[in-house]
Amino acid sequence: MSECEICGSDKANRKTRIDRAVLTVCEKCVSYGEEIRPIEVKITKKSIPKLETVDILKPDFNIIISNSRSKMNLKQEELAKKLNEKLSTIKRVEEGWELTPILISKLEKFFNIELTENPEDKKMEKKTSKERLTIGDVVEIH
Repeated sequence: MSECEICGSDKANRKTRIDRAVLTVCEKCVSYGEEIRPIEVKITKKSIPKLETVDILKPDFNIIISNSRSKMNLKQEELAKKLNEKLSTIKRVEEGWELTPILISKLEKFFNIELTENPEDKKMEKKTSKERLTIGDVVEIH
């Protein structure tokens, strides 16, 4: 504890404002001014939201779709009508153009196939303990 700035007591543990001056005072002298209460700090734990895992399109999705269509003996035009899509959309899909999530869902349900994969499902190959990981070991570029 420190010394009271008014009476000199060794038990100064409070702050008070007297004529724009902030003084450290004892229990007796705190009434001479306006007491300054310590700021209450509340510590709250915030939960960190989990990142959504994003499924990525398999690299050979167009071949899977083309093979599935062929197995059902469907022409591109017939598939387009059954899925209520344009023929040009089906052609682009089989050429490997990027798909919309809605179209992915339609194709997966229609053919009962999976066109996406979760990158976390792929297991990283372990290196020996002496080798260091590089960015290329962790990041997968498509």
